[in-house]
Amino acid sequence: MSYRGKSRTAALLLVLVSTVALSSCWIPENFEAKVTINKDGSYTFTYDGTLTFALALAAAKKGGLSPRDEAEFQKAATELRKDRGFKKADYLGKGRYKVLVETSGKPGEPYYFIAKELRLFAVLPQNDRTILVTGIRPKPKELSELNAIGARIEGTLSVSAANGVKVLKHNAESTPTLLGLLGAYTWKIKSPAAEPMILLQPAP
Repeated sequence: MSYRGKSRTAALLLVLVSTVALSSCWIPENFEAKVTINKDGSYTFTYDGTLTFALALAAAKKGGLSPRDEAEFQKAATELRKDRGFKKADYLGKGRYKVLVETSGKPGEPYYFIAKELRLFAVLPQNDRTILVTGIRPKPKELSELNAIGARIEGTLSVSAANGVKVLKHNAESTPTLLGLLGAYTWKIKSPAAEPMILLQPAP
């Protein structure tokens, strides 16, 4: 691809970066995500790790990004910082951004990281007042595409429940100790095929 062609590609990718509807292009890598469910059903969510823009990663793998392209993606970090809860977004190169997200939600308020179209992680209040915390599981074709571009999805999700919050069901790899008083429900996510799930019941 010519330099001009690659520049046009980068310009298109930058439009996608700032378009919430297309945020499904983001991949979580090397992360620690935490959810805390409070007694009244409110919650906090934090994500400390890398987010990778899939189309930029694919372009870099196929032919590389020019210095000008990389400079434009550096500017795109500004768009990330405008999103809900983003405290930090530093560009690392080749479509990867080091980010820190800290946000909270009121009782009954859903939250999608990064957006509803993607649901990398989601906090979903149900009609019966229970709260479902989950992560998306891509379709087989999407998994193949992620592997092809060298995406490295690996990290930890932990969910903590305040006193009075009941855990109705879960598929966590490890659970709190001392009768549920110490630690959290945790998942070691080493593949985009991971599908963490936990259903909680806030206090009456």
